[in-house]
Amino acid sequence: MNQNQEHTSPPSPTIPVARRGSARSRWKQRIRRVLRFSVTVLVCLVFIGWWRVLRIVEGDNWPPPADAVTADEAQGMTEEFLRRSNPQCDDVAIAYAPTTASDVDLFSGGAQFLPAILNDITNAKSSIHVMMFGFLSGEWGTRIADTLIVKARAGVEVRISVDGYGSKVSSTSKAMFDAMAEAGVQIVVNDIFPLQENGLQPDPSFSLLQNELGRADHRKMLVIDGERGWIGGGGFEDHFYTDGFHDVFVQVRGDIVLQMQAVFLTSFSAYGGPLARTEGSLNFYFPDPVPPGAIPVTLLQNIPGGFVPGTEASREIIEESTERLEIMNPYLTDAGIIDRIVDAADRGVAVHIVVPGSSNNAPADDALMYQHGRLTDAGVQLWSYPTVMHAKVTVADDRVVVGTINYDAWALYRNLEIALLIDDATIADEVVSTFVEPSVATSTHSGPEDGWSEDVKRWFWNKFTYFL
Repeated sequence: MNQNQEHTSPPSPTIPVARRGSARSRWKQRIRRVLRFSVTVLVCLVFIGWWRVLRIVEGDNWPPPADAVTADEAQGMTEEFLRRSNPQCDDVAIAYAPTTASDVDLFSGGAQFLPAILNDITNAKSSIHVMMFGFLSGEWGTRIADTLIVKARAGVEVRISVDGYGSKVSSTSKAMFDAMAEAGVQIVVNDIFPLQENGLQPDPSFSLLQNELGRADHRKMLVIDGERGWIGGGGFEDHFYTDGFHDVFVQVRGDIVLQMQAVFLTSFSAYGGPLARTEGSLNFYFPDPVPPGAIPVTLLQNIPGGFVPGTEASREIIEESTERLEIMNPYLTDAGIIDRIVDAADRGVAVHIVVPGSSNNAPADDALMYQHGRLTDAGVQLWSYPTVMHAKVTVADDRVVVGTINYDAWALYRNLEIALLIDDATIADEVVSTFVEPSVATSTHSGPEDGWSEDVKRWFWNKFTYFL
């Protein structure tokens, strides 16, 4: 062995630099793919949420078309609807023709309407149909639920359609609804949040469609024995009785009740509720009104997806007002409604608006206060009720809209809503004297608070009324 060979070091091991770099590169590519996938899913979810929930669409639904369902046709239409194999919520977007009422009775404040509704339920002979957003297990909710249990056990057919979120069906009110179901009360639920289930409580079945997502069933209506109907903005909740939330109801009789019965039965079916009397005709639920009445009235609904005659009728009576415009509404944020109010004031209409002095929706209150100067400059008188003004009442000359329709984007375009349009000078005067004037008498002039931070909040929420 020569000297050079003795001192030659063994070769160093080869370091796989390229292979290590390749591994890092592959991990980076995987991370990028995961991020891209996650962002894509997020964008798709946002788009679906906007398309299914937030998107505002509007058809041409007012005035009612020539084929709108008359009071005489309400039973036949309902029988045909119930023969469908799998009706859905969108299918209840049914136009109802103008009809009549024989009586319109007004109830201002929960201390009036809750005992009167309870009395009507107590005296029911054949059927009780309740459609309610907020049916909670407080004092008044429990009293009404207990009475419904008694009536169901006595053989009266009792059906309830409620909003799962508004009535806390699966949480704080669960025991109350379970007790009613056990007694034979048939209950169906609108599910704002997934996972949607259809059919009777407490054992509904999973729905693959999930088409109730983000759509509140904000309707509040009762039909007693197919003869007496109630529509208003309040719920079976204690804060309405104490006037912490001030609201109103109207009770009607006559032909209009036939259409209200059709609304309930088609909706009940669309939520998966069965009817015991589906063979033959539904005469049991549609007794002949005696008398049919002579007070002109039209049943209005808003159903998500563009069917908004309630919105269009409300706009029309504001646009066509010439003398007086009286509005009670808790969430007055829609730009189109505000523009029409300002236009009415500019052409000399006496405009009075009653809004909450203590709002349960601060963004909506801020958005309205942003418009305060514009409204008052036009001559609009804004009044703040001492608590939450929750009523939804508009009197335009001799026409009245009363029901569940708030003047915000959710009620005008996205939720299920219901109201009555009454075209009668005497009723309009009674609504003003019973609902509006007492509220104004206990209110103070409404105005925004001073301060730059308040100005910024009002400006911000005015820009986001699309979401309010």
